[in-house]
Amino acid sequence: MYERVHTAFLALLVTTDPDMHRLAQQQGPLPLPVPRPPFEALVRTVVGQQLSVQAASTISARLISACDGQLEPCRLQALPMDALRGAGLSRSKADCVLRIADLAGPDGHRLEKLTELPAAEWRKELLQIKGLGPWSCDMFGMFGLGDLDMFSAKDLGLRNAMVASLGMGAIEKPAAFELRACRWKP
Repeated sequence: MYERVHTAFLALLVTTDPDMHRLAQQQGPLPLPVPRPPFEALVRTVVGQQLSVQAASTISARLISACDGQLEPCRLQALPMDALRGAGLSRSKADCVLRIADLAGPDGHRLEKLTELPAAEWRKELLQIKGLGPWSCDMFGMFGLGDLDMFSAKDLGLRNAMVASLGMGAIEKPAAFELRACRWKP
C-alpha cells in the first residue's frame, strides 16, 4: 500500500511542487501510520501536547497501565484524579481526557461514529472540548485517523521541516505554509 500511495503522490508532485517531488523521490515510500481506536488516539494526542515524543510515550504507558492495560473511556473515568495526575497528566490534561471520555461514551462508540463524519464536522464537535484546539484536531486526524489529506500549519516541526527542505522563510505566517501544502492535496 505504501508504494501505491507514494507513486500517486509523486505523480501529483511532478507538476504541483517540483521541490517536494525531489524530496519524496529521494526519501522513497514512508510507512503510513496505523490508526489506533479513536478514543485512544485522541487521548494520546492530548497527552502529547507540548511534550517530547519520549515523555508522551512514558505518560501514555503509565496511563494505560493505570487503566489495567486497556485505554477505554469507562476505565479512564473510573480512575480518581490522583491516579491521572500520578500517571503524569497535568490537571488541565486530566480534565480534558475525562471530557473526551464523556463524549466517547463508555465503549467509545460515540466518538467512533463522530469520526465517520466529514473532518469539518468532527473538528467542530471536538473543538468544543476545553483543551482541544486546531493543532490537536490536526494531529488526531493525521495520526489517529490516518487521514492522508490533513496538514497542520501551526505545527512547529512541520514548519521547520518545510523551511529546511523547501526553502520557505522561517518568519512566514502559518497561512503561507498552508498554501504551500495545498499543492500536495490529492
